[in-house]
Amino acid sequence: MITKTKTGNYLKNLIPIIAMLFITIANAQDALKLDLEKCIEIAIENNHQLKIAEYDKEKADEQITEAFGSAVLPKINGNVNYSRALKRGVIILDIPGFSGSFPQGTENTMTLSATLEQPLFTGAVFFATSIARVYADISARSFYSAKATLIKDVKSTYYSYIIAKQFLDLSNLTIEAARENYKDTKAMFDAGIASEYDLIRSNVQVQNLLPDVNQAENSIKLAENALKLVMGLNLNQQIEIDGSLKYKSMPVDEYADLVQTLEARNFSLQQLKLQIELQDKAESYQFSKHFPELYFNGSWNNVAQENDPRPFSQWRYKNSFYIGLNLKVPIFDGFQTTSKVEQAELDLKKAQEQYDLTSSALKNQLEDILLQIKETQFKIDAYSATIEQAEKGYDISQKRYSSGIGTQLENIDALVELTRARVNYLNAVYEYYVLHAQLEELLSSEVQVPAEE
Repeated sequence: MITKTKTGNYLKNLIPIIAMLFITIANAQDALKLDLEKCIEIAIENNHQLKIAEYDKEKADEQITEAFGSAVLPKINGNVNYSRALKRGVIILDIPGFSGSFPQGTENTMTLSATLEQPLFTGAVFFATSIARVYADISARSFYSAKATLIKDVKSTYYSYIIAKQFLDLSNLTIEAARENYKDTKAMFDAGIASEYDLIRSNVQVQNLLPDVNQAENSIKLAENALKLVMGLNLNQQIEIDGSLKYKSMPVDEYADLVQTLEARNFSLQQLKLQIELQDKAESYQFSKHFPELYFNGSWNNVAQENDPRPFSQWRYKNSFYIGLNLKVPIFDGFQTTSKVEQAELDLKKAQEQYDLTSSALKNQLEDILLQIKETQFKIDAYSATIEQAEKGYDISQKRYSSGIGTQLENIDALVELTRARVNYLNAVYEYYVLHAQLEELLSSEVQVPAEE
């Protein structure tokens, strides 16, 4: 019979277990289930660098409005001014028949005024808004370039995580095979069929594989943290990713066709094209400073000058209104404008040279990626065939050793070769997908630009 005390102790011991169970369930529920598409979606929402690039893009859009307001729209300013004479000045008159002084001004002066200035003809009218618009386009391309790079980084870290998991599976599979080999060898040793040397070799093989398993586990953790960072997730966030690097051939166009795509779509080249346009407009803007500038001006004033005996509500205000034109004619500024034009021309030439340099570098990078993709495809085919041969070789070595024909050294070598073939194959598949991610970034094929931009 269970007493009350024993029941209480039983429940007391059970509570921590139940609590741990609930915590485990909660953690499991909090884990994010991810695939590649979901990783990219989260990264685009959370990545800090992309947010900074987006803010720069929005700021550049606002600068268009600023430039339009500064160069085209009128400037209207209002002003209210009140002054109190603590001690008024005097006007002294000393003329034949009269000599004396009079107070100057009044004790109170209130002035309400408004001024208007409207540009009619200036270099800024023609170029400032256009320059700001080009700059906004450059910032937009910078944002899309950052987005393309982010997608490439997500794919690379995602593939790194997947291959780390597969390396762990492979390490566990290899060490399990080594343990089975040790068990068989020990059985043969106990039966007097295998030598002590074979037993030692099989045990050493197992021990040598243990660090590989530990290294594979550490690699998964590092790859997982890298993926969380690029997605903008907290490192404490639990994630679950099911996937494998299964090779799937992805056709690639010829180099000549891809060069045209590169020149048309690459965001870095688009930015540099816009930079050339920007410098060209900047040169024209500086040259326009040689021309006169014409402004329309208007001013309104409402002034009251009163002494203290009159109440504020009865102050007498007098209005005045003026309009006019202001023509500014540059005559000599110490060659500053000429120098600025020359500097703008040099900046334009630099932008053109930078475009040519970057274009050549990117075309070379494109060719290099295409060659690496072809080389990796060859590796995948070769390693795939090697795995089949290595599996047959390992199976034969086991049978030979079991029948007493083969040696333990042959068995170990066969397992090592099989493991190497599988590792080489996984590395080649990983490299293949990473190269395609780099190609997509280079061709800007994964980022859609709105039609209005």
